[in-house]
Amino acid sequence: MTLRLGLVGQGPWGRNIRRTLQTLNDVSVLVLAKGERLPSDCDGVLIATQSASHAEAALPCIEAGIATFIEKPMATSIADAERIHNAALRSGAIVFVGHIFLFHPAFLAALDLLPTLGSIRYLLCEGMNSRSRVDSSVLWDWLPHDLSMAHSILGRVPESVASWAISGGAIPKTAVSKFQFNGIALVSTVSWLSLVRRRQLTVVGDEATLVFDDTADRRLALYRKQGDPIYPSYSAELPLTRELTAFVEAVRSGKNDLRHVALGTSIARSISAAERSIALAGQSVAI
Repeated sequence: MTLRLGLVGQGPWGRNIRRTLQTLNDVSVLVLAKGERLPSDCDGVLIATQSASHAEAALPCIEAGIATFIEKPMATSIADAERIHNAALRSGAIVFVGHIFLFHPAFLAALDLLPTLGSIRYLLCEGMNSRSRVDSSVLWDWLPHDLSMAHSILGRVPESVASWAISGGAIPKTAVSKFQFNGIALVSTVSWLSLVRRRQLTVVGDEATLVFDDTADRRLALYRKQGDPIYPSYSAELPLTRELTAFVEAVRSGKNDLRHVALGTSIARSISAAERSIALAGQSVAI
């Protein structure tokens, strides 16, 4: 049976979502204009509007029990994240948050290699491009990637953060943040001012170092104490295809994984704490 999905948001990423959904078997996509109501015969909806409007667009669907995909970040405030979380708990609706790197084949291969690194010492993340946005700061654009991957690697949420704006002041365009995960630091540098595009994660262990570089030809490299680097293999499937396939399968099965909305809420709390730290000139803030 064909699955009918509504799509709200026709920016660059919304168009990517539409094109990808059109490649999936037995899925039809209805593009909705701003303010247009979701038809009653739709099986689910995908929200790819500007970040600050995610809660406004998603909440009516979630409250009606409709399976809802929300592009990252799930929300840009703690209050909106909690509204989405509570609505999902009340209605039982599937809420799926678009943390795309959790579906990236090279990152998934990196997770399998973690035992070879020994004890993890720290994580380094860099996310840079020259595409500023007007609906949020650079923190909300890039940090959901870093925090979702760190959560997947370390299996916990951060307890504190210190963050500094390098450019842009209270609404930074470049920032450095240091999150603490029970003694393991994630240091993240994010920027909208770089003409060099970069999306890199480095996991440093006491036995080896693993680099996931989404802009490299070989996206995964393992460095040991002796010998040349190893370039592990991974699937060539596109991350967005894997992610949207997982959402479609969740809609078809009706299986609700509340970890999606819980992670989205945790990330909203973490980034809000980073914003408070910037306002306090880099003072550490509890999350």
